[in-house]
Amino acid sequence: MNRIPQYKPDEFNPILNVDWAGKSIIKKGLNEFFIEPLNVLKEAETPSQPHRKTVTDFVFIKKGSLEKMVCSDVFTVQESMVILLPPYKIRTFLRNTPDIEGFYCHFSDEFIAEGPGLKYLQDILNYMDIWNNPTLYLDDTLQKRIGVILQQMESLYETDDNPELLRLYLFTLLGEVRYHVEKLPKQNLSINETVVFRFRKLITTQIQNIHSVKEFADLLHISPNHLNKSIKKVTGKTASEIINEALLMEAKALLSLPQYTVSEVAFTLGVEDMSYFSRFFKKHTGISPSEYRKRIDLSY
Repeated sequence: MNRIPQYKPDEFNPILNVDWAGKSIIKKGLNEFFIEPLNVLKEAETPSQPHRKTVTDFVFIKKGSLEKMVCSDVFTVQESMVILLPPYKIRTFLRNTPDIEGFYCHFSDEFIAEGPGLKYLQDILNYMDIWNNPTLYLDDTLQKRIGVILQQMESLYETDDNPELLRLYLFTLLGEVRYHVEKLPKQNLSINETVVFRFRKLITTQIQNIHSVKEFADLLHISPNHLNKSIKKVTGKTASEIINEALLMEAKALLSLPQYTVSEVAFTLGVEDMSYFSRFFKKHTGISPSEYRKRIDLSY
C-alpha cells in the first residue's frame, strides 16, 4: 500500500470537484502535461483533502489570490506570484478569491526528461527547499513574460496536438524562473538553520518509519536536545510538534482513501497499536479517525 494518496491528473476531479480535464477528454497525455486558466477554480469545492500528485504543479497568479497548505505550512499566493510543488509534497488546497485569474499547469518528470527541463526544475526546487517556501514573487517584467509564455502554451494545448512544441515552451518557462532565482539573494544557512533544513528533508522521507525525536536526532548524528534547541530557535516549535504535524497530515491523506480501513492507515504509518493511533488523532483533531472519515466525502 502506498503511504500517501497520489492522484494522477485524470483523477483530479475528486480533489476539488473541478472538471480539470473537461476540455481535454480527447487529448492524449493528460497525465504528462496539462494547462488550464485558473477561472475554473470559481466552481471549486474547497478545502480539498490533503494529497500528493504524480506530477509537478505550477501555478501563476495574475489576479486575485489562493491559499495552499504544503505539509503543515500555509502559503498565500497573490498577484504576480507563482507556486511550484513537486510530487512528493503533501498539499491541501484551502481557498481562492472569486476574482482569481492566471494559469494552472502540471507536467511529469518524464515529459521534461529529454533536454534541460529537469535540471532547471531541480535548481528552482533546491532554492525553494532552502527557504522552505514554494512561492516566488515575480517582478513586472518577468511576470509579463511568464504570462505570455503560459498564454501561448494554453493556446497551443487547445488547438494543436504538438507536445514537442509545448515541451520547448515549458523549457523556456522553467528557464525564465531559474534565471530569476539565480539573481535572488543567496541564503547562507546558520548551523541551526542547517539542522532544520536536514530535519525537514528527513521528515519527508522517513515519517512512515520513525516518529520519535531521538530517532531523527540519531539520523542527523546529533543529540535530541541539540535537535530540539535548533528547531525551537528557528521555527518556534519543538521537534515533536513538527513530527506530529507531519504524521497527522499523512494520516488525513490516507483516511481520504475509502479503500483502506482505519487499521490499515495506522499500519501504513508505522503505528501498530490501533488504540494509540485513535488517541493520537483525536488529541490533535478533536475527533476520531472514523468520525473524520464521516465528515469528508468519500463517494468517489
